Amino acid sequence: MNLIIRAILFCTLITFISCGENNQFILTGTLSNKKEKQIYAIYDDPIAKIDTIKVIEGKFEYTFIPDTITIFRLANDSGIATPIFADKGWNVNFKGSFIKPEISGTGPNEELQKFRETIAKDTTNVHSAAKDFILKNRTSYASAYVFNQYFIQNPDADFKEINDIVAKLDGHVKDCRIVDIIQKYLPEDKEQKSEYLNYFSCKDRKGKYISWSSKDEQYTLVNIWASWDESSKVQRDSLYKKITTLPKKEFRVLNISLDFNKNDWERSCKEENEQWIETCDLKGWQNPIVKQMNIPKVPYNILVTKNRKIITSCIYGDELTEKVKNLIEENKKKK
Repeated sequence: MNLIIRAILFCTLITFISCGENNQFILTGTLSNKKEKQIYAIYDDPIAKIDTIKVIEGKFEYTFIPDTITIFRLANDSGIATPIFADKGWNVNFKGSFIKPEISGTGPNEELQKFRETIAKDTTNVHSAAKDFILKNRTSYASAYVFNQYFIQNPDADFKEINDIVAKLDGHVKDCRIVDIIQKYLPEDKEQKSEYLNYFSCKDRKGKYISWSSKDEQYTLVNIWASWDESSKVQRDSLYKKITTLPKKEFRVLNISLDFNKNDWERSCKEENEQWIETCDLKGWQNPIVKQMNIPKVPYNILVTKNRKIITSCIYGDELTEKVKNLIEENKKKK
């Protein structure tokens, strides 16, 4: 009898282990830059999360068990990122550099790699190649990424064309978070502005990636400024004093500098804390948020939700604090 019980327990254990392995997503990689010590898996929605992946002599491995198909960005310390698609039992391999990745594996990962190879061979009309890929792969999550990269993120976006493409996408691709928030709030013509800030990656002065969403409701004031503009620095001084009157867990300021010189930027930065974040990509007016919103001047600010939905812009002083306090109170009533 004991032998039978042991046999049953052994078989159960083997089955459990096997099932766990089948459900696991495995990402392995070999980087051409052997000096890389760590890279990052960045998740934006529904809950922001950043996993640090150790790299040893150019090699790394990252595993987890996804609840459903998941898209995350694999990024290096320089902020260069590429999407990875994960699902139960999938195996994906990354080889080469972040500038020119070679990604093999299941489903959308392989489809996206073929697209990369296509546009690398012919760079004369990437826009047409992207549209052709999307329409030929309407059921692929890779199309959601290509759509975001070459259409939604385009500062000269043709919204009529974007609407036409959305209409032709397969249902589950439309439900993909990248596309979902865009399709609901696309303006009908180019004179109107999008109601959401596009995805973009940025890091604070310590090199830590900044998350856009969290478990709790949080409002972010995206504050555009520059060390060479005195009026924007005056507004920052006032804002720095104001933030202490607002709850730390429910409001923060993300300062985006339009500086080109790192030393000039850092000399004008203030001490960072949970509510005050400093970032600068040293691209000046070519910053992706500045281009998306067609921001014509500094100072300028945009108040957004944790999902990057735009509430209002160019709001300062007591008007800002009252607005944030009212939003927080409204959320409490909903709960």
